[in-house]
Amino acid sequence: MFKFLRHTADAKIYVESNSIEGIFKDSLEAINKFLGPKIKKGSKIKKIEITLPQSKFPDILIDFLSEVLLKIYIEKAIFKIKEIKFNYFLKANLEGREFESLKKEIKAVTYHQAKLEKIGNKYIAEFIVDI
Repeated sequence: MFKFLRHTADAKIYVESNSIEGIFKDSLEAINKFLGPKIKKGSKIKKIEITLPQSKFPDILIDFLSEVLLKIYIEKAIFKIKEIKFNYFLKANLEGREFESLKKEIKAVTYHQAKLEKIGNKYIAEFIVDI
């Protein structure tokens, strides 16, 4: 015998922007807001660079957010995009500050039901985070 039980292990995030760069910036900002960090007072600015091979949308968004999420936990810092470029590679320069604690945690950014599309003059993205 088995049952399917309700489980709230995911959160779905919707992002809308006028540019693809804005989608990446706002998606990362949504993750930061979800995590709810308590920033360390007097912490120095950390700088990192992320380079990923160009892939189709929305995979490149999920790959990017997954890579940043990994850096958040390794560096114990919350990052914002300072510059992002798309060529044959996605190249992003990020700056962040160390945190003391997080209100919530994210296990992963998933490909499940992820989408990124242009509707009219706006870009819309949706993705699920496993919490």
